[in-house]
Amino acid sequence: MFLLETLVNKKNILDILPKMRFDHFDYVEPVNHSGGLAVLWDNGIIHTSVLKKEQRAIHMLVYDTFKQCSSIISGVYAPAQSEDKDCFRN
Repeated sequence: MFLLETLVNKKNILDILPKMRFDHFDYVEPVNHSGGLAVLWDNGIIHTSVLKKEQRAIHMLVYDTFKQCSSIISGVYAPAQSEDKDCFRN
């Protein structure tokens, strides 16, 4: 599960992780009062490797244990203002 605009830190995620029934996570911290991404998963269902983390994205290699196949998944939080989206157009 990807969460966007989280405004959370590691402690906050550790607090909510058991309540949401996930056992693993990774995250990108927000910049000031904007952004932030978190990804939560259950290692019994999927196995993951974080390939790259950026200010506005997390890229992962995901192996589905039921289907026995791999995929690359990216969670991206793009800026809302059009003038800030130039870095996503290239």
